[in-house]
Amino acid sequence: MKPATLRKRDGQVVSFVPTPIAGAIRRAMEAAGDADADCAGELAMVVVDHLTHTCDGDCVDIEEVQDAVIHILLETGHYDTALAFVRYREDRERFRRSARTRDAASAGVAPNLHVVEPNGRRRLWDRAWLGELLAVRCGLDDKALSEVLPLVEDSLAGSLITEIATPLLFSLVDAALVRSGRHALAAERSPLRLDRAQVRELISRGGDGRTSLERIGRLASEQLALSEGYPEAVVRLACRGRLWIDGLDDHRRGSQLTATVDGITNPWQVLASAMALAADAQRRWRRIRLVLPPAILGHLERGAQALVPAISGLARMAQVHLYCDGRTPLLSAWPFAGEKVGLATYHDDFLLLRRLHDMGLPYLSGPHLMSGAHRRRVAVDLALNAQGLEGEHAQMDALAMALVAACRRRLDQLLCEGERDFDGADLRFALFGLPIDSPSGQYLERQVIQEGARHGITLVRTAHLHEEACAHLGRLLE
Repeated sequence: MKPATLRKRDGQVVSFVPTPIAGAIRRAMEAAGDADADCAGELAMVVVDHLTHTCDGDCVDIEEVQDAVIHILLETGHYDTALAFVRYREDRERFRRSARTRDAASAGVAPNLHVVEPNGRRRLWDRAWLGELLAVRCGLDDKALSEVLPLVEDSLAGSLITEIATPLLFSLVDAALVRSGRHALAAERSPLRLDRAQVRELISRGGDGRTSLERIGRLASEQLALSEGYPEAVVRLACRGRLWIDGLDDHRRGSQLTATVDGITNPWQVLASAMALAADAQRRWRRIRLVLPPAILGHLERGAQALVPAISGLARMAQVHLYCDGRTPLLSAWPFAGEKVGLATYHDDFLLLRRLHDMGLPYLSGPHLMSGAHRRRVAVDLALNAQGLEGEHAQMDALAMALVAACRRRLDQLLCEGERDFDGADLRFALFGLPIDSPSGQYLERQVIQEGARHGITLVRTAHLHEEACAHLGRLLE
């Protein structure tokens, strides 16, 4: 259908005539160094014919006409003219947006822009809508809105986009808050930034959907924990790899539990008890470590392969340690490759521990692990990397104060989540990078304990360093 009317950008509808099209093509040809009025008129008629075949109604939009002009210029081989027309179109769009930004208050003309909401809904740009949204979301008053909104529209005026997603729009709002001097409000209201590539990687690692969501949630929780609540000195040391704080990625489950299962003659009864214990503890503690009695290892050494799938299933709920009185031939044909299964020993056996380290198997040691029904809860677990700080007492003092500040913050988080009973629970810390018996190591340990005592906190040093702590503290060496 041949168009009869033309809808302009301001919504006005006028009669459709091909003369302005010929004039625009002629100016584009002049800019390309090939002025030909007759050719411009012929091309304009071709554009009209193209619109006649492509338009559904008798009213055509100005943007459709410009798109048709570019299409015909390219189809007829006038590439330089098409390029000049596109550049002219972009320049005019920038000019119009700048003018609308300057005159928006008086003219009330909205930019030629659509906003795409998170649910996929598209809405025309509406300054009043954005003002109401920011008033609720950021608590801005009328004066602040009158300063922030023009800055947002000014940023949009310099671009050529015709639609913008709300996350990007809010990023422009954050930038406008900073430009208007409202830095504290921008920091408080700014959204968490999850890198899309990192989220895709977390999803692609496998597992069920719930596992993927937990990984993404922990990534967001870590960002939130570092941006809120912790003192700046603590955040700085944590980001540098000097300080590790357990529970940053899931503050609701920062505590952990180590338990030994009673030695019962029937191995299936032992595993049933372990499963029940793990299921109950999994709801309350972030990390569960279960020590199975020596009888389980004995059955495995004698070839009880039926126990392997059951122990592997238990390892998906908790870190499992098989209690070992000494050497075991099971290490020569370890049946739990890739599973969270290791050994526990009465005392440190250097050769055994070295072999476990070479195999990448976790281990625990201590005479308390051979007693049934042993329970040990750790409420807070922290670690320091003091590598290269021998004799640097001022820096070690700063590390000690940051560790205690982080411990106090973790306790506050657990109290907010309803964890009230800390009786008998350890507040542990580990030191990395200094020999245990060195003067600097002893000095740092003493400073941590004394700093904790000044705040009514009893901190206990441990020699066990979790794999997560090793990976985080290793960032200092990168």
